Amino acid sequence: ITDAPFRYITDIYGKPDIIYTEFVSVKGLILGKPAIQRMLLRHKTKTTMIAQFFGTEPEYFYKAALVAMDKGFNGIDINMGCPDKSVFNRGGGAGLILQPKLAKKIILLVKKAVQNRIPVSVKTRTGYRKHETKEWISNLLEAEPDVICIHGRTFAQKYSGQADWSQIGIAADLAKSTKTKIFGNGDIKSRTQALERIKEYDLAGVLIGRAALGNPWVFQGKIPTTEERFNVLLEHCKKFVEFFPTADLSIMRKHLGWYAKDFPHAAEVRNELMQV
Repeated sequence: ITDAPFRYITDIYGKPDIIYTEFVSVKGLILGKPAIQRMLLRHKTKTTMIAQFFGTEPEYFYKAALVAMDKGFNGIDINMGCPDKSVFNRGGGAGLILQPKLAKKIILLVKKAVQNRIPVSVKTRTGYRKHETKEWISNLLEAEPDVICIHGRTFAQKYSGQADWSQIGIAADLAKSTKTKIFGNGDIKSRTQALERIKEYDLAGVLIGRAALGNPWVFQGKIPTTEERFNVLLEHCKKFVEFFPTADLSIMRKHLGWYAKDFPHAAEVRNELMQV
C-alpha cells in the first residue's frame, strides 16, 4: 500500500511524524530485483522516512540496512508482524515470533550495520496463536531495538476481531526500565483516539494504518470536503504516473475506492472507478 506516490500524498496532506515504506524483501533488494528496488524510491522531504524490511537471513538484513542508509532513510524497521501466508510460511514477518533467537540475531546485525547513526525499530504482534506479549517482547528487548511497535493482535487473528490494547500496555510496562520506546497499533480511527491511547497506555507513539487509506487527513484530525477528496485522488494518480511511468495504472484502483467515500452516491462512484 505505502508505495512512493502514497507516501508523497500522505506526507503533503497528512504531515505525520513518521512514514514507513511498504515492506521490502531484503533478499530481493540485495539480489537486485528492479520491482523491489523501486519500493525504496523517495521524494524530498524533512519528514522522518523509515525503510521497512522483511526476510529471514541476517546477512541480507545487514546489507539492506546499508542500502537504506545510502538512500538517505532516517531509520530501519524490521517487520516481525506481517500475517501474509506466503511471507509467514517462509519464516518472515510474523513467522519470526516462532524463532526468537533468529529475531534477536537480525536486530543485532542491523544495529551493527547502522552503528547508532539511525534508529532500528521492530514492528510485531502479541504472539502466534495466543497472546505471548510478556515472553516475546522481553525477548526482543534483550536486543535493545530503539523502538518496538506492537499491533494488539496475534498472528492467527490477522485483522479480525478487536486489537487488545491491554497487551500493548503490558509491552509498555516491560520497556519502562529500558531505552526502547513502545508504539501501539491497531484499530485507531482518528488523531484524537491516537492521542488518547498514547496517554492511557503511556506510549511513545501510535501508528495509524487502515484509517489512512484514501484519507491522509486523518493524521491532522481534519475532515476533507468532497472536492478536496477528488482533487487529492487525481493528484495521487498523477504522482503514480510520475513515479512509475511504465506501470499499469489499474494498481491505483484500490486507492480510488478508498477515496470515494462519505458523500452521497459514493457506492455508485466507487463502482464506476473500479472499472476504469
